[in-house]
Amino acid sequence: MSDRIDRDWPIGAASSRDDLLQQCLAALERGQLRAGQRLPNERSLAGITGLSRSTVRVVLDTLERDGRIIRQVGRGTYVADGIRAEATESLMLPTPAELMEFRLAIEPSLVELVVLGATDARLEELNAIVAQGGRVERWQEAEAADRAFHQALFDATGNRLFAELGQRLSGARESRSWLRLKEGSFSPEKWAVYHREHEVIVAALLDRNAENAKNALRRHLGGVRANARMAVWEL
Repeated sequence: MSDRIDRDWPIGAASSRDDLLQQCLAALERGQLRAGQRLPNERSLAGITGLSRSTVRVVLDTLERDGRIIRQVGRGTYVADGIRAEATESLMLPTPAELMEFRLAIEPSLVELVVLGATDARLEELNAIVAQGGRVERWQEAEAADRAFHQALFDATGNRLFAELGQRLSGARESRSWLRLKEGSFSPEKWAVYHREHEVIVAALLDRNAENAKNALRRHLGGVRANARMAVWEL
């Protein structure tokens, strides 16, 4: 297929990078861009949209990262089908085991910064987030509550780089493999244990006891990792 554009091409002039991204996503959802369809090259897309090639490249990078398109050197860029999109995601996002290993190595190191730098108000916000987790009934609510708690730990360091890292880790929890694992392994009893561990961690932080908070967080993450390994065998 050449890069010539036919009359039915769904992407038109765009006012910004976000506008182009939304046009592409809408065309994918409506089936106007079909699995296996080849996209025009960056130069052609820049001409169609009126945006710079660098802006077009950023949008394509985003679509590729999300598994919506596949780039093949020397062949071009194609709309991914569902199977290939999931395969692409699995190559780009960490596995649940990799994610837990990384978190276990990183998150306990946050405690010193939180204890030394977080305001009382910030710690009370963290405590409130934990309290909300006590009303969980479904796995989706448990996942959201757990994600909010751990993101709040990164935020409580007061360090923008750690806060951004926390957001990236939260994004990694959107992978299909992670969500399938959480759905398949959820039980109210197991969540009650995790919630209690969150309460213990926050109580130690409120007391400004770094050693107790670090040990509690390490035990919590270690238990989550062990349960995740067991759940993989059960699924």
